[in-house]
This record gives sequence, structure tokens and C-alpha cells, in this order.
Amino acid sequence: MTKSLRVAIIGCGEIAKQLHVPDLATSPNADIVAFCDIETDMARGLAETWAPDARIYKDYKLMLKDGVAEAVVVCLPNKLHAPVSIDALNAGCHVLVEKPMATSAAECDKMLAAAKKAGKQLLVNQCQRLHPAHLKAKEVLDSGILGKVLHVTAMFGHGGPREWSPRGTWFWKKSEARFGAMADLGVHKADLIRYLTGKEVAEVCGFVENCNNPKDDVDDNMVSAIRFTDGTVGTLAASWTVYGESADFISLHCAKGSLRVRLWPGEPVIAHLQHPQCEISFEPPEPRGDYAGSWGLDAGGSFARACLGLEPPFCPGEEGKKSLELILAIEKAAQTRKTVSLKH
Repeated sequence: MTKSLRVAIIGCGEIAKQLHVPDLATSPNADIVAFCDIETDMARGLAETWAPDARIYKDYKLMLKDGVAEAVVVCLPNKLHAPVSIDALNAGCHVLVEKPMATSAAECDKMLAAAKKAGKQLLVNQCQRLHPAHLKAKEVLDSGILGKVLHVTAMFGHGGPREWSPRGTWFWKKSEARFGAMADLGVHKADLIRYLTGKEVAEVCGFVENCNNPKDDVDDNMVSAIRFTDGTVGTLAASWTVYGESADFISLHCAKGSLRVRLWPGEPVIAHLQHPQCEISFEPPEPRGDYAGSWGLDAGGSFARACLGLEPPFCPGEEGKKSLELILAIEKAAQTRKTVSLKH
């Protein structure tokens, strides 16, 4: 008999609609039992499409008190990630929280303490780890065919949340989001460079700017130079002003060649070897989602399986904290115009 986890969704905006709810609804290891949003029409809309028998809540605390779920997915404005996750953990629920994990390292520590006390899983949706192309890139790098990683270039950019989540006005309000592009998109690549290389960053310098939307009080562009603890160097960039197309790539230059990963549909992972000089094309594995429009990540299914003890968590809270700390260091470097060191 297939094990199944009772899951509730807290926050029914675009990321829940596009990723978490379809992933969970099509996973044999999850059963969506509740939707919660202050705009209950959004919760009802998702329920009608994916889980007609699920309960609808406006107050997440009432939902937690009713004890309907074993686990929750937190898809709320950044400022609410920590307090809602902590409340859910204290209520005995496993938690998958959207990235960035929180708005400060101190909040991360409180979340980790709550998870430890409750004995529950706390995962962060650093879902680029689950992308088929990145799974293949990790396999290639770990094989040793390219040798030691020496230089990393990573960028994630698109036209910003006004394009893909126009109702999510909180994205460009500092009081609700705390960060702009640097944590919305930059934290994905901050996490990915750590995941793929297995290295930690020692120090950073950087620039964080609002280039195109002066009425917003968050950044829309970030660029940073980084140095890892072993001397490897690289750049990390994020932008909400990449119009007309997206920029979602990572290049890793190694002692025996280079690896290029571009997240375009159907794009293979390309390795260029020095000796013998040749190009090798690696096809990513099949996407894990099995519904029309799937992003191929199955983040919800992975979360459910981790909570049920069927597989390791794809990004535990400790990892989410380290990736956020890298973004916080870049922010400090930009504010002080100085190089900032990270503690490990």
C-alpha cells in the first residue's frame, strides 16, 4: 500500500497554483486536505481544480488548531515565512517553505530550533536542485570527468513578478518582501552553486541596485563576485529586468574542461573537454512531474516522500540558511562597498 501524507497549502498565489498544488495533487505520496488564504476565492479555485474534498480556511492558525494536516507548504510573502513555519512546526507539522527561507539568519535559527524540538522535517523550496538538467550536471561533475571546478558563472533573470504574478504586489514592497531580485532569483543560484560544486563561499563583494522601477523600494538587479574557501572564484547575478526572454544558466569551468547548463526546454547539458578536445552532450533525465504544464521538478512529491522517510530531503533547513546567508553577505557588501567574509 502506498504511503500518503496529508498536506495543507498556506497561501494560494501563483507559486502554489503553478508548482506546489499540481505536484502534490498528482503525487501518489500526498493528499491535499486543506487550502488556506485570506482571499478564500483563490483557495476555492485551487480546490475545485485539484482537490474538491479539501477544506477551505481563511485563518491558518485555525487550520493548525483543527489538526487536519500532517504537513504544510508555506507560500506566503517573505516576511511571513518564519512566523508561519514556526507555528506549523510547533503544531506538529512538517514544513516546506518557499525561498528565501526567511528574512534574516536569526529567523532561520528560530525555524531550525522549532523543527528540532518538534522532531519534524523543515525543507526549503530551493527547487532548482530538482531540475533535470541540474541533476545531470551534478552527476557529470561528481564523476570527475571535468576535474576540479575553478570558476563559476551563474545568473537567473526574467521580467520580474509583474509578468508572472501580477496579483503578488508584495514582491516589490520592502515591508513584505524584505528583498527584491537578489533573494527572489539570486538565492536560487546561490544555492545551486553550493549544491553543484560542494563548496562553500568564503567572501563576496557586490552591487545591488534598483535600475528600472524607482517607485519600488526593493532591488531589481544584483551582481556579485565570489571566492570559495578553496580559492575557486566566480560571479553570481540576478535580475528582474531581463525582458523578452529569460536568463537562467550556470557555467562551470574546470581543470579538464567546462560544463554549460542553460534551462531552455530540450536543451542538453554540454561538456567541452580539453584532452581529447571534444564536446559531449548529456541528456537530462525525464521530468518528474506527470501533469500537463509540469515544471519537471516534483517539489511537492519530493517533500512528501522525505516526510514519509522514503528519500532524503532535497534541501533541508540548514542548507536553506546557508544559501540565504550568502545573499545577506552580498547585500552587506553592496551597502558597505567592502568585501564581506562568511563564517563556516
